[in-house]
Order: sequence, then structure tokens, then C-alpha cells
Amino acid sequence: MGEPTVEELEALGLYDPAEPHAPAKLELLRYLIELGASAQDLAAHRDGLPGLASVLAIRGGSSLTLAEAAARSGIDEAKLLELSRAAGFPAPGPEDRVFTPQFGDLAAGMAAAEGIFGEDAVLQLVRVMGSAMARIADAMVSAFLVNVEPGLSEDDPVGLDVARANASAAALLPMLPQALDVLLRQHLLPARRSSLGAAAERGYEKRPMCVGFVDLVGSTALALGITTAELGALLTQFEQVSSDVVTGAGGRVVKLIGDAVLFAHADQRAACEIALTLTQRLAAHPMIPPVRAGLAGGEVMLRDGDVFGPVVNLAARVAAAAEAGEVLAPAELAAAAALRSRPLPPRQLKGFAEPVELCLMLPTGSGR
Repeated sequence: MGEPTVEELEALGLYDPAEPHAPAKLELLRYLIELGASAQDLAAHRDGLPGLASVLAIRGGSSLTLAEAAARSGIDEAKLLELSRAAGFPAPGPEDRVFTPQFGDLAAGMAAAEGIFGEDAVLQLVRVMGSAMARIADAMVSAFLVNVEPGLSEDDPVGLDVARANASAAALLPMLPQALDVLLRQHLLPARRSSLGAAAERGYEKRPMCVGFVDLVGSTALALGITTAELGALLTQFEQVSSDVVTGAGGRVVKLIGDAVLFAHADQRAACEIALTLTQRLAAHPMIPPVRAGLAGGEVMLRDGDVFGPVVNLAARVAAAAEAGEVLAPAELAAAAALRSRPLPPRQLKGFAEPVELCLMLPTGSGR
């Protein structure tokens, strides 16, 4: 099928020579057609034509139906749909063209991996990868919308400049797989460890660790008094400082939860030092409000890059009991860390039957 003609574009309701900015609209349509857009593509994206430029580059060819993707991958439709759902995508209709050609190839590889890891393990890995990729994709789109598009759309009535910028940004995609491969390998090296069969017996991994929660104090009230852009900049600074301090001390950022960070370290003293350093660093920051921190140590459950169990719950409750600028830890952890601390009266923490003996961790050189 050839390129859509002007008459066909008019018939599809995509172009009206009498409308304002008609020449610019026709130039946009022709630009998208040059990139490979079909009449079906143009009609499907009529309400967001500038963004179609990135769609064409990202999908790397014509989209496939479920049946077509299954035929390409050599696996049955039910298996492909199961992998697709695990990756975080809704079930498509029989005629919906939502699969890229590469997804069919990936599905074939994942099916082959079941011979090594087993079906349940592969599906769980796909869920984790899908969740991670969804976050990366959303971050990339957000970066474009915040940093690129606003400067283009002011004098661009039909979005031609935005379309060109979308195509330019999408042209950088070939670098992403290499970056992800390098980062994955770099993270796998320190992550390698042996469970000696214990994890397989229990169905999960369990390790002694120290976990810490650090969260902003009064962030809800603060958000009501500043603009969305200011809040976004503040949270970005919080995440950057938190990540730098945690990773710089050999810890791991388990997850960032908006105005809070959960981190872990195998060493109790190091974990306490991270919380103290982070609290001090953020207290001196000109943008970020005060923070509070809570720690707990013991055996935690590790699964899919996250940490679970009573120790994690305790750290969260200890953090909630802290005042602005304070780092609290159970007395046993404070003693094991061998850092300056001051005992506090036992606290009744939510979810715990007995009061918990806590200590206020003191910065080195503190006279408190």
C-alpha cells in the first residue's frame, strides 16, 4: 500500500485545508509518513500526532496482533499472553496490534529459559523486569515532557517541532540496551552470593541485614505550599543525596518511596553511620526539609530485589517514632554498632505487643 494522498488524509478527517495552520499540519503529516506512518497509524494517533514520531521509532516495525506475535515466536497464544501479562501489559483484543516484533522474539527466549529456572521462576523474573522497565520508560517520558517539550510547543501550533524532537530522542534508544547490559553486569558482580541451598528449601532467601528508613518530616504540608515543579526538584535532590550517601558507604538503596528511602547494609555500624550522615547532610541542605530515621537489624527476607519481614516493619515503626533530625535504633542494634548513643524510655510501637527499648544515635563528636 502506497503513502496516503492529501485526498485520503482529508477523507480520514486528518487534514482540512481550510483549518488554521493547514500548511503546517500537512507538513507534520508528511513528516510522519516519511518516518513510516501508515494511514492506520495516523488515524489511531489523530489526537497525539507529534508523539507518533517516537512510536514509529520505538516499535521498530509494524505492530503485531497476538496471533501474529505467537506465530513469530513459535509459542502458543496462551503462553505469549501469560508472559505479556507478567510483563505488565493488559490483555489485547484479537485484532489489537500492540506487540512489537521484538516482543515475540523475547517471548521465545523466555520460554526457553523455563528449562533452566522453571516456569514459575521465569514468570516472576518477567514481572520484576517488566516493573523495572515500566519505571525506566516512565522516567524517560517524564524527562522529555519536563525538559524538552515545553521549550518547543510555544511557537509550534501543530506540534511539528515536537514530532522532530520525539524522533531525535527515540534515535538514542539503541544506546539503552547497551547501558542496561553494562549496569546489570556491574550490579550482578556484588550481588552474587551463595545460599547453600537454604533459599531453595524455603522458597525465598533470608539474610542477616540492617535496614533503615529515612523520610522527610512535614512533606505533606510542604507540598501544599509550593508548586509542583518545586516539589519535583526537592524530591529529586532528596533522592540524589540519599543515593550518594547510601551507595558511597557500601549500602544499597532498596527503594525510594517519594519522600522516603529504604536502604540496607550487611554491617550494623555502617548502617547507623549512613543514617547519621544522611540526616546531617540533609539538615544542611538549602532546599530539603528535616528528615528522621529509624533502623533495625536481624534476619530479613529478600525477594525480587526487595526486603520483607518483621525487621523491616520494625525499622519503619522506629522511624515513625523519631522527631525531626533524630536517628533512632533498638538498644540491641545501638550496642552492636558501638557508636555514641543515648538510651530512651521504652516506646510502644504500633503493631508490636511489647514496648521497644530505643536509643538515640548521636553524631561523632556530639555532646548531646
